[in-house]
This record gives sequence, structure tokens and C-alpha cells, in this order.
Amino acid sequence: MRFYIVLPSLKISGGIRESLRLAGDLNLDCGDASLISMWVSPNEMSSPVPVKYLSSWPTRPFRALGELPIIAYRFAQWCRYSIRPGCLFIFTHYATLPLALLVPRRQRLFFVQGLEWTFLGNRLLSHVLKRFVLGTYRTGNVITANAYLSDHLVDEGIDGAMEAPIWADSRFLAPDALAQDVDFAMVLRKGSVKRLDLYLRFIDLAHEAQMRVAVITPDDDIATQVSNRVSQVLLRPEIEQMRDLYARSVCFIHLSENEGFGLPPLESMGAGCTPVCRDSGGVRAFMREEPFDELLLPLSLPLEDVFKRAETVVRDNNRFNRREAARDCFRKGLARCEQARKGLVEAIVLRGLQ
Repeated sequence: MRFYIVLPSLKISGGIRESLRLAGDLNLDCGDASLISMWVSPNEMSSPVPVKYLSSWPTRPFRALGELPIIAYRFAQWCRYSIRPGCLFIFTHYATLPLALLVPRRQRLFFVQGLEWTFLGNRLLSHVLKRFVLGTYRTGNVITANAYLSDHLVDEGIDGAMEAPIWADSRFLAPDALAQDVDFAMVLRKGSVKRLDLYLRFIDLAHEAQMRVAVITPDDDIATQVSNRVSQVLLRPEIEQMRDLYARSVCFIHLSENEGFGLPPLESMGAGCTPVCRDSGGVRAFMREEPFDELLLPLSLPLEDVFKRAETVVRDNNRFNRREAARDCFRKGLARCEQARKGLVEAIVLRGLQ
């Protein structure tokens, strides 16, 4: 079975990483997967499978709407002349959904990794996007990244979703414990729901308390902005570099407002770092087990109280037990996820051909 996974671009992000992983799973399970990218992003992730680019334009949010009709036309022409019947298309992001309307219903699948309409700061635009996204989902079959997302779709009247459960890359499981010389690690990204403003305030609180902070970011301007306020900045690091930083860190700070999953705090757990998370939704998949359930904090909690809770973790004598508990939680979840993803291709093909 031939699969085409449609992406807005190959920008560095957890969502793109999971889409690449899905492509790998499909290939391993006797599928034949490749990628279709609508735009070109600077500093793209490398792909293990072939990529078809629909444009050479860089990703520019304010020009995307004007460029979309041309990209859609190129996609329609390519489908008409270059693909054989019976293949399946997996659409991964709300920007790809207009292209879904150009292929037959039985060939449409949607890989849902987040409630994307909640990522917009404007309430009216969020409402419009929600209606469009959910309406499009109803025209095909849905694959979700976890039960949290499946449950939300059921609440919206979309049931029967398949699950391709997400877990962090096994390379984040550190073989050895390193000396922890960093108090707080965090990943900073742009976007209203990512809450860069809260992270910057947290960094200020840590600086006042003379505590050490390390930052990972894919954005050059964020790296420049925080470089003189933290102990270390990693700009677009490799997985092994991230893992080593997490292994040296006592506590991972997650302050996002809304996440379909929230991979960075889970990745840190593989290296023995204890996450303190605002309840952004998807993090419940790994933060509801003891002893981490008490570190899943309500969104309404003031940032100063979040900092105090994180500071307690750093200074707690029990932190070494949490370190091993984090790695154990990661190992068990990884095994469950790998088992759950077996037979994924067969399930997708059967659903797609109904």
C-alpha cells in the first residue's frame, strides 16, 4: 500500500518528528510511505523517506493564504498525472486540510496531534478554524496521537478514531546518570500557546534565586534574547545533545497553555529529569502516575507558585528517587507504545478502504 504524508513543511518540531516516525512505521510494516511538503522551512529536519515539494517558497505565515491556491493547483495536477489509484493520503496539520478536499474521501486520513484551533490567540478565528477542521475530519478517517485527543473528538461528535500513540524517541533514554549541574531545563518556542512570556518571567525568578537554567530552542532570535540570562543555550541540537543536557538537569519546566501531547517533558524523563508541568492537556498521558501527578499543576496557578513548586523539587532530598522513577516511567511507556503501534498499517489500510 502506498502512503503519502502531507506536511506544511519539515520545520523542526515534535509534530513533524512524529509524522516522520509514522512514515517509518508504515515502511517497516510493509507499507510504502513518502512525504509531500507544501513549503520549505529553514533548518529543515532530515527525512528518512522521499520528499515531494509543492513549492520552493519559505514558510511565511502572512503570505500562506495567498500562496495556498497555487500550491493546491500543483497538488491537484500532481495527483492527476503522477500517482496511481488506491493510495492513501495522511494529512497532518490544518494548513494541509484544503488539499484533502482534492482527493477522494476514501483516500483521506487525518493524523491529529493536537486541538489546533486552540492554538490561535483570536477567539473568532479559533471558532472558524475549529468548524473547518472538524468538518474536514468528518469527511475521512482519523488517527490520533493519544486517548486525550480521541476523547476530545468524541465530545465533538467524531468517534471511531484509530490511535498511533506517541512516545518520546528511545534515544532519550540515558544509559548512565550524569552529575546534575543544571537546576532547570526548558524548551522555548514561538506561538501564543507556548507562553514564551511565562518562560521569560520564570528565567528572571530563577536568576534572582541564583539558580541555573539551560534553554533549548529552534529559534535564533529566542536564543539571542535569553543568551545572557541563562547558563546555557542549545540552538537546534541533536537528540543526543538534548539527552545529555536533560541528564544533567534536575527539573524540566513546561509552561505551555495547550499541547496535544507535549513531548519535551517526556523526553527529559528518559534522561532522569523530573518534569514540572502546567496542565496543557496532552502531558496527562505521562504525568498522572505517582510521583509525578503532584507535579501536574493547574493552568490557573500563578507563575510564582509554579516556580516555588519547581524550586522545592530541585532542593528536595528525594529528587534522586524521582530520577529513577522518571526513567522507569519512560521505559514502561515506551514498551506500551511500541506494542500498541504494531499492526498499525493493517488497521489504517482496512479503515481507508472501507
